[in-house]
Amino acid sequence: MDLIVGELLEHSSQIRPCRGELLSGDAVVIRPLEPGLFVAIVDVLGHGPEAHELSHVIDAYLTRSGTFDVSGLMTRLHQHLKGSRGAAVGLCAIDATTGRIDYAGIGNTTMRRFGKTETRLVSQDGVLGQNMRTPLHQTLQLEPGDLIVLYTDGVSDRFTSDDYPGVLRHTPKEVANNIVQRFGKDYDDAACIAVRYNA
Repeated sequence: MDLIVGELLEHSSQIRPCRGELLSGDAVVIRPLEPGLFVAIVDVLGHGPEAHELSHVIDAYLTRSGTFDVSGLMTRLHQHLKGSRGAAVGLCAIDATTGRIDYAGIGNTTMRRFGKTETRLVSQDGVLGQNMRTPLHQTLQLEPGDLIVLYTDGVSDRFTSDDYPGVLRHTPKEVANNIVQRFGKDYDDAACIAVRYNA
């Protein structure tokens, strides 16, 4: 499994707290999932130590609960967070052997595919732990060489491949770092996950 993930799904992430803070309320979860990878992008409401603390709670829950049933997991996480300040979350499961993606997103998180075609999957309005409609389970078929990025709303959502012409040439580590550094908002936490499908 680790060999499949390492060869077919090259990945990296970057998190940066908002200006004036040492800790971030944004978080990323990346874990192997037979036969591929589970990734999640998390944006706890607010920022600072309290937001950071809740991001750890979400991280721990998702690390032990990753699954291809992303909509079911989103519903369970919503119940787990009842009474908290809440969070926006994007959940993504990638099958390394077929290139299929299963995705569900609630709140201001974004998932995009860069490649021969650019695709954006929908994150529904809502806040986990507070108000959420039934999650929308979406699928996407990756092509060899495609790059997917997930990021929080601390990253400006208006950039295109024209704004970042190296997005398909750079490594996932460079992509995640560059997106946060170049398009991150100083007044908010920012996080990005980048995954390249090397089939």
